[in-house]
Amino acid sequence: MNEVISLVSLSVISGSLLSGFATFRMTGMRLMPHFALLIISFILTLIYLALKNPMVGYLSILAQILSVISICPTICNILKTQFQNSAIYSSHLSMMGILLVLAIGNLFI
Repeated sequence: MNEVISLVSLSVISGSLLSGFATFRMTGMRLMPHFALLIISFILTLIYLALKNPMVGYLSILAQILSVISICPTICNILKTQFQNSAIYSSHLSMMGILLVLAIGNLFI
């Protein structure tokens, strides 16, 4: 595992938390599992960077991948009914795409 990729992942997660908060407030509690997984992945990545424990690192990668997967069913449903608000979701969805690529990349490096 690479600490540089983990640090970039941490910055993407923090940006996702900020852009996701607006999305979360607009959709109500439907995105609570996704938001909780983002917070867990942020904490696990931060702990990995502090302790350099490989097991915590793999748990943080798993939480990052699960947080990306957890948004798919909910956001597709929301975009079907509230397409006029899709501009606010685009920044968060792009952050989730970046996070997925970083998590998979961190798995192989």
